[in-house]
Amino acid sequence: MKGFDYNLPAGMTDPALIGGLQGALLSELVDQLLECSPHYGHLLREAGIRSSDIRSIEDIVRLPLTSKEDIQSDHDPFLSVDKRRVREVVSTTGTTGEPLFFALTEGDLKRLAENERRTFSVMGVGPGETVQVAVAMDSLFIAGLAYSLGLRQSGATIVRSGPRDPKRQIRLLEELAPSAIIAVPSFLLHLAKEAEGMGIDPSALKLEKALLIGETVRNRDFSSNNIGKMVENMWRVATFSTYGITEASIAFSECAMKRGMHAHPDFVFVEVLDDEGNQVADGEPGELVVTTFKVEGMPLLRYRTGDITFIEPSHCSCGNPSQRIGPIIGRKAHRLKVKGTTVYPGAIKNALYSLNGITGYQVIVLSNDDGTDRIKVIVGSENFAPGFEDEVTESIRAHARFTPELEVVPSADMEKLLLSGNSRKRQTFVDRR
Repeated sequence: MKGFDYNLPAGMTDPALIGGLQGALLSELVDQLLECSPHYGHLLREAGIRSSDIRSIEDIVRLPLTSKEDIQSDHDPFLSVDKRRVREVVSTTGTTGEPLFFALTEGDLKRLAENERRTFSVMGVGPGETVQVAVAMDSLFIAGLAYSLGLRQSGATIVRSGPRDPKRQIRLLEELAPSAIIAVPSFLLHLAKEAEGMGIDPSALKLEKALLIGETVRNRDFSSNNIGKMVENMWRVATFSTYGITEASIAFSECAMKRGMHAHPDFVFVEVLDDEGNQVADGEPGELVVTTFKVEGMPLLRYRTGDITFIEPSHCSCGNPSQRIGPIIGRKAHRLKVKGTTVYPGAIKNALYSLNGITGYQVIVLSNDDGTDRIKVIVGSENFAPGFEDEVTESIRAHARFTPELEVVPSADMEKLLLSGNSRKRQTFVDRR
C-alpha cells in the first residue's frame, strides 16, 4: 500500500512553507469576501478588518465565526459570484435542521475533483482501476458527485451503482470485478449478508479497498471500531475512512497509516473550539471549525460544523505534514446527558454492532420532567429468544455507560421505520426533546 502520494504543488509538502501559504490564502480570502460577499463584507467592514491586517494564519482568531443558523436565516448574501456562474447546487441532508443549499462554480467543481483525486492517489487508485460508487448521485447529494469527478480526474473507471438494490450491487461486483468500492459501512455489511444469502463469499470477490463514508469506523485511538472490524473481516479489504463537509466542498481522508484524516492545506484550515468559541489544545475534543480556501461560489469563514473531533498533534509517518483530525466523536446537537453521563449516539451504534443478529437500529431522545435526556433504542432483529434483550442492554451499558429503554422489532418493521419521512438517509437518530 502506498504512503504519502498526493502529488501536491511545490511547497505543499514542506511544513515550514505551509503556514506562510495559509496566511497568504487567508489574506486573499478576506480580500475576496470584502469585495464579493454581501454577508461577510458587511461583517468585516463593521469590524474594521482589512486583508492587510492578516499577516499570518494565527490572525484567523480575529475573524468572525459562522454558524448554520447564519446561512439558514439569510442564504443569498453568502453567494459571492454572479448567479450566471453557478453550475451546480448541492445541499446538506437537513438531519439537524433545514437543509442548507450551496452554489458551485466551474472552478469549485474542479477544486472538488482535485480534493478527491488526492484521496484516490493515496489509496493507489488510478488508471486501470475500476471503482464501484455505491453512493447517491441524486437529491443534491455532493458525495456521489465529488467521487465521480475525482475518479474521472484520477483516470479510474467508474461504476455508478448508487446505494440501492443489493442484489444488483453483488452482480456488478461479480461481473465487473472492481478493485475498490465507495460506500457507507453499514451498507457494506448489508451487502455482505446479501451476498452470503446468494451463496457468495464476499471476501472471494475482487475487492481490495473500500473508501468508507458517512459513519465513523475508528475509535479515538485510531483502532478500528466494531463496525470497521466487521467490514474488514467480512470483505477482507483495506479500509480508508473519510469525512466530508457539504458546506465546505471538502473531505478529510486517511492515508495508509490510519492515524487521522488529512486536510489539504491549500483548500482548508482547521480549528477545534470549545462551546465558548475558544481554541482547545491539540488532542482535546471540541467542535470542528473550517475556513475554506479557493472557493468561488460560497466561501466560508470559520464555519462551525457542529461535529466533535480533535486535531491529532503527532507527526504522520506517511510524510504528509498537513493538519489531521481524529474520528468524528459525535454531533454537538446530538450530545446527550443521562444521569450526569455524556453520551453520543455513535457509542450506542458501536455497542449494537458488536452483537450478532442486529439488522438496524434507531435512537430516540425524549426529555424527562427534570430536563435530562431519556433515550429509547429500537433494534431490528429476528432474534426474539429469551435473554437477547438483556444481551443488547448489557452491551449498551458497557460501551455507552447508561441503561436505555429498549424495544426489539422484526427487521422488516425496522427498515420501514428507518426509511420513514423524506430524508435521503436512514433515520437512526430522532430528537423529540
